[in-house]
Amino acid sequence: MHVVCMTKKATANKLGALGLALVDAMAEGCGDLSPSATAALLTLRHHASLGTTELAGVVGLSQPACTRMVDKLVADGLVSRLPASGRIVPIALTDEGRRLGELIQARRLGVLRDMVEVLDKKDRKDFDRLLDKLLAAAVRDPGHARRICRLCDRRACGEGACPSPMPEPPPAE
Repeated sequence: MHVVCMTKKATANKLGALGLALVDAMAEGCGDLSPSATAALLTLRHHASLGTTELAGVVGLSQPACTRMVDKLVADGLVSRLPASGRIVPIALTDEGRRLGELIQARRLGVLRDMVEVLDKKDRKDFDRLLDKLLAAAVRDPGHARRICRLCDRRACGEGACPSPMPEPPPAE
């Protein structure tokens, strides 16, 4: 016998469990990459290049930790350092990094699509509306929006349709 418990605490608990289930399932598609390295590749898919300090803010690392991560990604042939622009050394994906980023993004979206497949069309429409509401409430500021959308395929939401708008980075100094 299944008893439905509709308390805020139970709903929050279920949301947390679902969040972890999704994180675990998506992590399986990243191979040997750390979550930060995965976020770096997927973030760089949407930008021609970023400086290490800005990339660190998006992926949630300190600048020195991000530099070490970038060093490893350079050694693995996934990113390259471009010529310096003043004090900023832009980071960009290599062709291999772009291919891996596309593969990881396809796996990520596949996991998420599979999860949503259990919903019928009406439930999906309702769920999408509720997700927009929850995401809009979750975003504290533009920097936070960039951080929570670090794994997103920004094309998937459609132009201007993102519930947690992520502004373009300022031009490199």
